[in-house]
Amino acid sequence: MRRVAASRVYVNEKEFHNNHVVELFEHLVVNHYPLEGELPMTEWLGGTIIIRGREAYHTRQVLSPSELGAYNGCSNGNIQRL
Repeated sequence: MRRVAASRVYVNEKEFHNNHVVELFEHLVVNHYPLEGELPMTEWLGGTIIIRGREAYHTRQVLSPSELGAYNGCSNGNIQRL
């Protein structure tokens, strides 16, 4: 299990959360929830995590809802699959 956190997390482009945790198992999202304090074994990535289906992507930039459309879920220099 891998636990990562970011400043902003978008879930299927319909909702977003600030300071949120995403749990992954074998690169698939199994859970997400608010970061309410320091959690052991949590990687702080900062920036933005985008959850699409059961896959998660990360960019170091904090994206606004209007900027999210530019990221199509493909890995490139700006966004990486977790």
